[in-house]
Amino acid sequence: MFAESFRDSGYEVRDLSELGPQCKDVHFTHAIATYFREGGGAPPVWARANGVDSVVLGITFMEELLGVFVRADDPARTVADLRGRRLGLPVWPRLVFNFWRFAALKGLHSALAVHGLRDEDVEFVDIVEGWDPHERRDVGRSDLARPARCEYRRQLEALLAGEVDAIFGKGPEAALLQRDAGGRIRLLYDLREANAVAERVNNSTPRLLTTSRRLVDGHFPAVVRYLRTLIRAARWVESNKTEATALIARECSVGRDEMETCLESDYAEKFLPRVSDELMEALAVMKSFLHERRFIMRDFVLADWIDARPLAEAYRLEGLE
Repeated sequence: MFAESFRDSGYEVRDLSELGPQCKDVHFTHAIATYFREGGGAPPVWARANGVDSVVLGITFMEELLGVFVRADDPARTVADLRGRRLGLPVWPRLVFNFWRFAALKGLHSALAVHGLRDEDVEFVDIVEGWDPHERRDVGRSDLARPARCEYRRQLEALLAGEVDAIFGKGPEAALLQRDAGGRIRLLYDLREANAVAERVNNSTPRLLTTSRRLVDGHFPAVVRYLRTLIRAARWVESNKTEATALIARECSVGRDEMETCLESDYAEKFLPRVSDELMEALAVMKSFLHERRFIMRDFVLADWIDARPLAEAYRLEGLE
């Protein structure tokens, strides 16, 4: 769709992996000016707090599994039963920004809060995930039969060995965790059950579409063209859920049945990027948690980070409200 949209435009949309291993961290650092990044919200917040002149073009919020997992034979029946016990937090020495730790801490903190507990009521234990996080296969550019590797492998080992009593897992990655566990762990609580949106905020809820201020200011029509393509793709998903589900399941290395458990049932309707008060509030929760827990050292004004003009123009040209 990008190839068609940008044909004869003078621009070419390329995947980050085509730029070589020297750019492998750009997904987190935003260290080049001519990029669009779509993904979990914590890394772009971190990059912005570190002085990157980026812009949020749109936001999506797709509910996904946000699970607290214990061993299958653990006596805990609710998160309240974890009082005084050990909860794992990942340390990723080979990640330029440890968004996995943010995801785990936010998920466990929220699960504890929902059940009337504070962080001080449990013991957090560091678990080192020392493998290269960039080894997860690049979909469409390598053997599709080779599955993506589970990001929780050392945490799973620690849980099964009794080094910790609970770990956090989210989204399709949690499906890979459960697959690797082979029935030896169970889901104690899913934060999708929490009433407050603030408790359901995590690294991928919300997801952000970001680019550089330079690209918006100097190449506004190209930015709009990119957004129009995303809008068309989102509308295609709505009309072709069966085919879209197969594509997404392949990318995430999960089965169609696993897709049903790790994403909300109407996820196909959640791909359209938007800018709304509700989505901004979710992003504000994420930013505040990152700042309070010192994942970022410098706060910033959220409204100054949003530029809704390109998306509004893309919606207008696509005949949408």
